[in-house]
Amino acid sequence: MDEGAGRAQPRPEAEGREDEVGALAEKLLALAESDLRDYSPVYDRLATALAGDPEALAAVAGVVSPGKAPVLLLAVTHDMALAEPAGRLARLYRGADRDDPWPTFRSLLLERTAEVRAAMAARTVQTNEVGRSAALLPAVTEAVARVDGDRPVALVEIGPSAGLNLFFDRFSVTYLGADATPLVRAGPTESPVRLTCEVRSALPPLPTSPLDIVRREGIDPNPIDVTDPVACRWLSACIWPGVPDRADRLEAAITVARRDPPVLHRGDARTDLAPLLAAVPDATVPIVIATWALAYLDGQGRRDVCATVDALGRDRDVALVTAESPHVTPWVDDTEHERTTTDGDGTATLLGLRQWRGGEVETTALGWMHPHGRWLDWGERR
Repeated sequence: MDEGAGRAQPRPEAEGREDEVGALAEKLLALAESDLRDYSPVYDRLATALAGDPEALAAVAGVVSPGKAPVLLLAVTHDMALAEPAGRLARLYRGADRDDPWPTFRSLLLERTAEVRAAMAARTVQTNEVGRSAALLPAVTEAVARVDGDRPVALVEIGPSAGLNLFFDRFSVTYLGADATPLVRAGPTESPVRLTCEVRSALPPLPTSPLDIVRREGIDPNPIDVTDPVACRWLSACIWPGVPDRADRLEAAITVARRDPPVLHRGDARTDLAPLLAAVPDATVPIVIATWALAYLDGQGRRDVCATVDALGRDRDVALVTAESPHVTPWVDDTEHERTTTDGDGTATLLGLRQWRGGEVETTALGWMHPHGRWLDWGERR
């Protein structure tokens, strides 16, 4: 008799479940170490504790891929807390209660598992972090500087959520030195949105006069109506608690966007970006923007987006500005720039520019940035 033949063997589905739980635990720990530590203490505690709790992990594993699950789970449970502002978890998230959040969070997962899993299946992460505008402003400024002639610009954002970052030029941004000394300020001084960004190398290019932006559009599988308070609650849910000023920045950016709401289209960037770009008047230069949006497409989907821009670029000037994990934009060569990120400093985010002019394309790694725009390391260009 073969050894073990008389014992019950693990079922394939059980093994698969164990794999899902283990993979989710690994992703949670990686998120805590790279992005949450020393940035969002509440989420750091929750992610680390959840990674070590097989029962709680099993309750939420397998709804979406382990790579997408951690941030989505945190957003879904945050949204549930925001729906009950007087509840214990909501108080813990906003700092009104300083107790350990893990027991309350764990109880929610185990007592409302079906609700959590249903929300994870229905939702997608839509982090409309306006801090990224501190990097978008110089990136688009660089793209505009390379355009031949004095032509207006049409912004088209992939995965814009509510489209808040389409108004990056209407925010006040102060760029700081390593010792937090203000170096330069850009944007309207009267803006209610006030951002700060640490500069870790040379100062980035900034506009000397207002950018001529005549269109602000976006394409998203589930665009959020910035004028709908209930829909905007999901934006708040996607913000990590315990990070100073993020919630205030979000509310201020919503105020700015509501004055002149962007035109957001429901669709798939892989198939619907081309007709949207084709609708931009010939005298206007389209600039496509993607900040941590291409990461949610598969490899073929990313190639499709780049191919769409390239197909248009052979006939007219167009630019693609990306702020993504470097493996997501393989067309951007980052070998010229050293990463300045350290543990707990945020997932390394590569700021890239692919620009077509006169039927010729040039791709530049503009530098590195924090995924939420806390710092910017602008590399040498040209």
